[in-house]
Amino acid sequence: MPARALRLGLVVVDRTTDALTLLGLVAMVLVVSWQVFARFVLGFTPGWASEVALLLLCWLAFLGIAKGIREHSHIAVGFVVDRLPGILRAVAIRIAPALMAAFGGYLVIQGGEFTQLMMYSTLPATGLPTSVQYAAMPVAGVLIVVYSLLQLFGLIPLDPPDPGSDAGTAGSAPSGEGDDR
Repeated sequence: MPARALRLGLVVVDRTTDALTLLGLVAMVLVVSWQVFARFVLGFTPGWASEVALLLLCWLAFLGIAKGIREHSHIAVGFVVDRLPGILRAVAIRIAPALMAAFGGYLVIQGGEFTQLMMYSTLPATGLPTSVQYAAMPVAGVLIVVYSLLQLFGLIPLDPPDPGSDAGTAGSAPSGEGDDR
């Protein structure tokens, strides 16, 4: 029962993260499109548009890092690991999740400090607290720690799924078990 609850919770986190990332991307496209339209057609530049676009970009970047770790899609890691000899490749595959968890922990701690430090500062164009921008770091850090620890303890696969196979996503349950996705 706990494994099923963990899988269900992970599915909810995955889908929520993916939905928020997609929503942020759509919002950024709309904001930048409005900014370009307003500048070149209407003859003025909305002051808030660049600030909102940068804020969305920050969130998209950090959520993208977490998603990349979840789905094993970080090019640099695969580029290096795939070229190692067999035994070193196996060691690197086992160590990588621990290093990524440490990086996630750093983002949680440092990002949490930045977020608290900037809580009373405001962004000039929107008036939003600057902490909204920095909050992307600890949020992504938590996701990175969760995904990395799940990989480290074998609850999601360490190796990326073979692109030619029909294995599903990196977070999917092994065959034979119920999959709530």
